[in-house]
Amino acid sequence: MSFSHVLASGRPLDAIDLDGFRAGMRAWASGVTVLTTGHGDRRAGLTATAMCSLSAEPPRLIACVNQRGPSFTLMRETGHFVVNVLAQEQANIAACFASSKDVDRFAIGVWREGDYRGAPVLEAALCCFECAIAEIVDAVSHGLIIADIKTVHVSDGARPLLYAAGRFSKLEDETIDPRHSFYF
Repeated sequence: MSFSHVLASGRPLDAIDLDGFRAGMRAWASGVTVLTTGHGDRRAGLTATAMCSLSAEPPRLIACVNQRGPSFTLMRETGHFVVNVLAQEQANIAACFASSKDVDRFAIGVWREGDYRGAPVLEAALCCFECAIAEIVDAVSHGLIIADIKTVHVSDGARPLLYAAGRFSKLEDETIDPRHSFYF
């Protein structure tokens, strides 16, 4: 597959320093996902927090993936992947898929072939989006993958795994309704 866009790789003269960037990003709490892909006996996956919705019409999302890894290479080759949004009990799966060790990442958790093109889907995930790659934007070290959502699976009652300040955490039981600033 070929994709069209390339973002400038030069550092702007007025950019913040790397320490400032890292400090700011560590303060940002995010949901945790494991992106998976596969074709035949070949499977790959990685832990990612850089994923968000792009549009509802058509249903699309964006995932940011390091281009130097084997998971990105296989995603580009197959043209599809799954965003497995992790539940708070799945920090061990996130840690395994984030590891640089050469281990069988799919040995942890219960995995099945997805409905759309058979990429690995995590059975007990908070939700899973099976996606077809629509476009990849080259953004220096990462590919901004724009994907069409083909199927979604949602687990009732599960709570999200979060990542902030270099560690995994979970939501507190007390939540605030943002429309009214009331606790409920």
